[in-house]
Parts: sequence; C-alpha cells; structure tokens
Amino acid sequence: MLQIGRNIFSLLVSRILTAIILFLVYTRLIQYLGPEQAGQYGLLAAFLTVFGFFVDLGMQQLVIKKISENRAEAGKYLGNYFVIQFLLGIGFMLILDTIVFTGSYPPLVKQSLYITGIGLVLSSMTMPLMAVINGFQRLSIIARVNFINSLINACMMLLAIIYHKNILFLAFIPGAVALFDVIAYGIIVHRRITPFKFQFDWPFWKQLFAWNLPFMLLTIFSIYNRIDALILPHLRSYVENGYYTAVYKFWDTLAFLPAVVAAALYPYFADKLSRGETEEARNVLTIYTRYMIALAIPLSVGAYFLAEKITVTFFGAAFAPAAPALWLLVAAVSILFIYVPVNSLIISQRTKTATIITGGTLVFNLALNLLLIPKFGFIVAAIVTLASELIQLVGYTIVVQRKILAFPYLVNFVKPIIAGAVMGVALIILSFLNVWVSILAGAVIYGASLLLLGFFHWHDWELLKASINFRKRLNTD
Repeated sequence: MLQIGRNIFSLLVSRILTAIILFLVYTRLIQYLGPEQAGQYGLLAAFLTVFGFFVDLGMQQLVIKKISENRAEAGKYLGNYFVIQFLLGIGFMLILDTIVFTGSYPPLVKQSLYITGIGLVLSSMTMPLMAVINGFQRLSIIARVNFINSLINACMMLLAIIYHKNILFLAFIPGAVALFDVIAYGIIVHRRITPFKFQFDWPFWKQLFAWNLPFMLLTIFSIYNRIDALILPHLRSYVENGYYTAVYKFWDTLAFLPAVVAAALYPYFADKLSRGETEEARNVLTIYTRYMIALAIPLSVGAYFLAEKITVTFFGAAFAPAAPALWLLVAAVSILFIYVPVNSLIISQRTKTATIITGGTLVFNLALNLLLIPKFGFIVAAIVTLASELIQLVGYTIVVQRKILAFPYLVNFVKPIIAGAVMGVALIILSFLNVWVSILAGAVIYGASLLLLGFFHWHDWELLKASINFRKRLNTD
C-alpha cells in the first residue's frame, strides 16, 4: 500500500507541475495558431497518438506484468523487447508515410507528418525501458524524467510562438522529447536496474507474441477515444478539428491522474494476485475507487457550469463554439477517473475479457462517428466519446465485481454527489465571478462539503502522510 502511495505521489507532483506548465503554454500556442492551423496540428497529434497504440502492440503491458511477477528475467525481456520495438517503429513509420504520401493533405501537413513519423520511431524505443522501470515499481524515476521532457516540450512550443514558426517546426517536438527519454531512461535502467544488451532470441520472440495477442488487441482497440480527431478533418474541416483539438487538451491534461494511478496499480495487482493476496488487493481497489469517484464528480459539475467561461478565457473568443464539447469531454474523462482502478485490475487478470469489451466500444465509437459527424460535426464526436467511456465503466466494473474481486461500489457515490450538488448551486449563485475565482470557490465548497459529510477516514490521512514521507525506506524486493 505504501509503495503505491509513494509512486502515485511522486508521479502526481511531477505531472501536476508539468501539466500546468504545458497547459498554459499550449493555450497560448492554440491562440497563436488559430482554429485552422490548430486543426492541422491536432491531426499531427492524432496520427502520433493512434500509431503509438499500434507500434507497441500492447507488449508494454505484457512485459510490465511479466517483470512484476519475476524480476530476475528483466534483462532478457528488455534486450529482446527493445529490438522488437525498434523494428515495429520502423515498420509503422513506413505505413504512416505511405498513408501520408497517398493522401490528399496540404504540402505543409504532409511534410510535418513525415517528421512526426521519425518521432514515432524514437518514442517506440522508450517503451521497453519504461516497462522495466514500471515492472520494478520505480515510478519516481519516470516522474523525474517526465518533468524534464515536459520542460523541453514547453520550451519548443514557446520558441514556435516567439519566432512565428508553423506546424513543421512543431512536428519536431515529439522526436526531440523521445530522444531525450531514450538517453535518460537507457542510462538509468542500465546502471541502476538491469544491464542492457541487444538480444535476438527467436523462440522467446514467438513466445512473447503468443502471450501478447490479447494485450495487442486490447491496445489496438483502445484507439476508440482518439479516432475522432483523425476523421474530423476528412468529414468536416480543419477549423472544426481545431475547435475539438483545443478543448481535447482538457482531456489530455486531466487524464494524467488516471494514468498515474493506473501506472501504480497495474504492476501492484499483478504482483499481489500472483501471490494470492486477494484481501490486500481488494482493500487497495476499494480505497482508490473511492478516491477517484470523489475527484471525478467536481470535475463534471464544474465543467458543466463553467464551460463557456473556461473556453474563452484559455483559448479566446474565436474558440467559443467549442464550449459544449469541453464539458462533454471533461465528463468523459471524469468517467475514466472512476473506472481506472478496475481497469488496472481487469487488464492484469482478465485481459481477454477487457479486449472484448474494448473492441465493442471501438465498433460503437467508430460506427457512430462515421454516421453522425458528417451531419452534426465535432460536438457529436464529444458525445460519442462520453458514451464510449460509459460503456467501458459499466463493462469493466461488472466483470471485476462478478469474476475477480467483489468490493463496495455504489455507496461511494453518495457523499460526493451530495457535495457536487452543493458545489453546483454555489456556482450558479456565484456566476458573476470570473473563471479563476469560480474554480477556486467551487473547489473549496466541494472539499468543505466532503469534510462535513464525513467522507474522509483516519486512514486516508495516515496514507497521505506515509506517502509523502520519503525519509522512510521502502522494501522494493
């Protein structure tokens, strides 16, 4: 439990600081680019994200699980996985380049996408190194490296604004960040965790790919919440994609917390359940689901009442039409908050079942987007994203409750919903305030309501104190 708290706290501090920096710089960048160029930039990001799912083929999750269960094999997994990822990166870069070459994109967009392909190869090489670090539950290392690479990202975006660069310059950012990550993680892993050397063990490769099939399908199917940004420019326009790209940044910014929790819980569940320690796993699942529900409710309530103010404040009046999509996307990421603990557990223990559920979500998402976006535009893309996350939440939670670990669930919504209602009424009354004061007031009122309702337990404070007490040594065996 303490290891999880320490890992989450380390990543949380890093991600909060970098999220604030990147978000503020990103909003200035979007205003500088305007809706149409922002839509083109969003297309680059969508290609990189979607191909990032494909290039890994889910093997990172598999390797984390295997190393968590048997750390003595870390060097073997790292050496072979690194070669596999390099070859996959080259292969998918060529596929991306072929799509771009045959597509009807503006010349500047084509050139930028070719550069993005190089970033794809470099980012694929970071995955094996991060898998080893995750498998050893040394997430504080990832926190430190993430902080530095986020500063590199922010500085390059600022340079683009200051020197009036276009999306071709921005296309170099993923490659620069990934190159730093490869060097930093490579040195740290080689010196502090396991020696690195290239390995080509063909029988082991075949075994890896056989084990990896459910993880591969799950990873590919997980593009359901990113596919809309790829098809929007083709079915509507770059301007609408610019609106969607701008407010989707709230998803990216807020989703860091579920990503942090998932990164800490996934190897933990794999380790504990492989040892048969089900009660401890149940306790952790219950506690972190409760925390995530408490965080999700105020996000949705606040976004509903403040969507227009937030959109105009951060992106300017030109992006005001994107306000409804902002609330829908924040509501969607709030649902992700709620089911991320069960997501970590089901992927660890019932990967095939998770693959079936996520595959159904992808079919649902893609079908509705292709059917409705041409007529209704980017707002419906946000609605479909919200519906897709609801499918994931319901499907994953039912499976975990019935097939893996039953745990208290619905009762955890009662007090956060009451506190959220109080917060909503307060935001209506205080609607004359500016967005910053409104956000602060809403947060204070929600937190005070939870305290008065007795939501927090003594062990919550004990866990928090232990997690931030870095002088206390951990057993990392």
